[in-house]
Amino acid sequence: MKTIKINDGLQKIIDYRGKTPPKSADGITLISAANIKSGTLDFSRREFISKEDYANWTTRGFTKPGDVLFTTEAPTAEVAFYPEEGIYQISRRVIALRTDEKVLHNLYLFYLLQSPPVKQRMLSANRGSTVPRLLKTDITQFTIKVPNYSQQKETAKTLACLDRKIENLRKQNETLEQIAQTLFKHWFVDFEFPYDPSASSGQRFAQGRPYKSSGGEMVPSELGAIPAGWRVGKLRELIEVNPREAIKKGNDVKYVDMKSLSTSSMEITGYIIRKFNSGSKFRNGDTLLARITPCLENGKTAFVNLLDSDEVAYGSTEFIVMRAKSSCCPEYVYCLSRSENFRDYAIKNMTGSSGRQRVPNDQVEDYELAISELTTFQLFHNVCQPLFLKIESNQRQIQTLTQTRDALLPKLMSGQLRIQEG
Repeated sequence: MKTIKINDGLQKIIDYRGKTPPKSADGITLISAANIKSGTLDFSRREFISKEDYANWTTRGFTKPGDVLFTTEAPTAEVAFYPEEGIYQISRRVIALRTDEKVLHNLYLFYLLQSPPVKQRMLSANRGSTVPRLLKTDITQFTIKVPNYSQQKETAKTLACLDRKIENLRKQNETLEQIAQTLFKHWFVDFEFPYDPSASSGQRFAQGRPYKSSGGEMVPSELGAIPAGWRVGKLRELIEVNPREAIKKGNDVKYVDMKSLSTSSMEITGYIIRKFNSGSKFRNGDTLLARITPCLENGKTAFVNLLDSDEVAYGSTEFIVMRAKSSCCPEYVYCLSRSENFRDYAIKNMTGSSGRQRVPNDQVEDYELAISELTTFQLFHNVCQPLFLKIESNQRQIQTLTQTRDALLPKLMSGQLRIQEG
């Protein structure tokens, strides 16, 4: 291992700090510090600059695949790779580091900057009391220890293999969840659930053609036309909100905070063990809905599947826990919580002072919807439960692989462990 300054291993730095491009409704996607999280790019919220501004903006150089992106402010020391496909512009709180491949492997630098000892040293160099920031010299003059180039390459390849497996599992989960959401919309919004009126009563919903487009009878209601046999009701008929659970005060219990909820999937990214004092209590099969702004608008929602059988955990007081009654099913509740109509309703019914608005429990319970026959819910459960169980299995694999990677990372970066070359 030899000690070098990061600048000694760089071919180029692209830095647009001090410049703020005018935003546009569409065009070239901006990569801001807010998009860079835990080694990945999160584009759940996008900002753009126009193609014309992009052409005049890139006087300091173009970023390209292989560049390591590094945040210098709000937050600092987060890293990600520039995407392999597409055109993007980095914002003023992001710099691009292009390595000299004779000295420093770009993938090795990417992992090195994420290793806890290095990241902690980076964070300790923060300037500013209100908004932490790093100067370019704080980064370029930062010292790191690196092995020879071939060892860097083998180390990075090992860690990247684990990350690819994690990413593939996440993509599979994304597809499985999209299937469930598509089925929900098809059945409960478009009223195209399978139905065969000529079959025996026990088989009418287990096979058949899409109900509405096959001429199924629709009847008027205050919500518009709904299938015959359905009725308009309130969500409180299908779910319990914040169901009563007992946890003894002071017990060490799994705790889920707001940042562990995804804005776009059911995944709970982690938990800690914490002494119980107060908070929302939940079990496997419950749906967690963030009630407070901006988390509700951003889509923070989760399906609980990380607990043991009969285990009760707790989380932020800003969660609304939604539990399916026997007249419904857990998969329906989660899919409903992510449906466009429900989310629009919840957001419009937030109350409170600006910046601290919340949707009240009773507003969630009073949400009006078309309620199907029980058989439709049962069939939806039979169809979607295997999808949810596969997602759960994948999430447990992701957790194991992530723990393995996080345990290896500091040992490989410090030279305590070495990957055999070749």
